[in-house]
Amino acid sequence: MVTLVLVLLFITGMVLLAMYYPYYPEGLPVDVRVLYSFSAGTVGSTENYVSRVQNFGSFGVGVPQDEELKAVPMMEISAGLFGSASEKYTISIPEHVIEWLKGGEMTFTIDEANQYGDLKITWNGEEVFKGRPELGSQNIKLQPDQIKSENVVEISADGPGLMFWAATFYRLRNFKVIAKYGPAKFLDFDVSQDELESLDRFELKWYTTSRSGELVIKVNGEQIYSGSPERQMTVTFTDNSPASVLINPGKNRLAFTAINGSFQLEDALLNTYVSKSQRAVKERFSLNESQVNSLNSKGGKVRIYVNSVGRAGDLLVSINERSIGSVAARNGWNTFAFSGSLAERGTNWIEVSGTGKFDVGEVSVELAG
Repeated sequence: MVTLVLVLLFITGMVLLAMYYPYYPEGLPVDVRVLYSFSAGTVGSTENYVSRVQNFGSFGVGVPQDEELKAVPMMEISAGLFGSASEKYTISIPEHVIEWLKGGEMTFTIDEANQYGDLKITWNGEEVFKGRPELGSQNIKLQPDQIKSENVVEISADGPGLMFWAATFYRLRNFKVIAKYGPAKFLDFDVSQDELESLDRFELKWYTTSRSGELVIKVNGEQIYSGSPERQMTVTFTDNSPASVLINPGKNRLAFTAINGSFQLEDALLNTYVSKSQRAVKERFSLNESQVNSLNSKGGKVRIYVNSVGRAGDLLVSINERSIGSVAARNGWNTFAFSGSLAERGTNWIEVSGTGKFDVGEVSVELAG
């Protein structure tokens, strides 16, 4: 009798234990809601290459800077009884130059002139040059208070006076308008929409030939580097990583400043890397009628465990070739909800892809709730 009681107690205990710790074969999670699971491996970008190299040459930081605003290879200016020729240009000054403006200048070379009348140059209506220059180089200085965000420069000539039958003539070469600013250095770089959509990273490289103080580099106002650079330097940044900045299609700006010193940087290059290929994982799984009915009544979810993020981006999931959404992937579990109406009795497909690069462990298709 005692033996029978012990056997009954043992069986009862095992039943109660199984209620709390059920067994599921094939390594499935201890959850009756799991419909299918698998391990995905690498998802997203698998290769990358340089799509663009932008060469900035050599420049100083913490020293006066030049920004070329207008360049005209050649112009002929004349004035006479039977006609005249003059030039007029609108000169826009970038906001970053206005902020650090020290002054400006116009430079050109006179390579032919008869000097019958005066050559005249006005800047925003103010006469900044009038005379009969000799052949050779000319330089006209502009003060900071003469320069606005938008300016008009006009080059013309006076007539020949008593020599009414002739015409004043000047030929100018390499006419340039230059803004002087500093001590910061600004450089613009381009990014296309296609590059932005498949962007992997940027690499800014240079050689430091002289240094003192601290060098600070920003992209679109966000700091990507500060310190005392080594002779050979590479700074990596992206639009979606810890060293991240907002990158725009079109123009973007690099800003270099020196704190308590100056730097000379040589052979500065910006390499743009984009993804060459994408790896998506597609798996087939089957559902019976009962499971489909449960999905229709409760809905479903997909849970994805990310072991590590090689490059930040979004995870994307589709069921039977219909997207159920995307999330900015993070280490650990990432969850997607989907409507039960996407599921079908019999064969179904799940696809996992990404705009970044991820080491994905388990992917689990489950009932919601």
